[in-house]
Amino acid sequence: MWGCNYSGAGFGHWGFGGGIMGLSLTALIIIIAVVVVVKIIRSNQSGQSEKFDQIDSLKILKMRFAKGEIDEQEYQKKKDILAP
Repeated sequence: MWGCNYSGAGFGHWGFGGGIMGLSLTALIIIIAVVVVVKIIRSNQSGQSEKFDQIDSLKILKMRFAKGEIDEQEYQKKKDILAP
């Protein structure tokens, strides 16, 4: 079992086949998987940051209106632009 020196055909110790080709194919699959995972994570983060930016903008607008820095007409106009 562990001490077996069998080097016949089939899947070897390198994953997908034996030797340098098996190692290359295994490395390529791992790299592709990592790239896909990174892209998924980044796309999820960018969508969330846009949502939080919009929420923060509305909070700032409400605070400016509450402080009296802008009037109701300007508040409504900007709220319509920022609101989805």
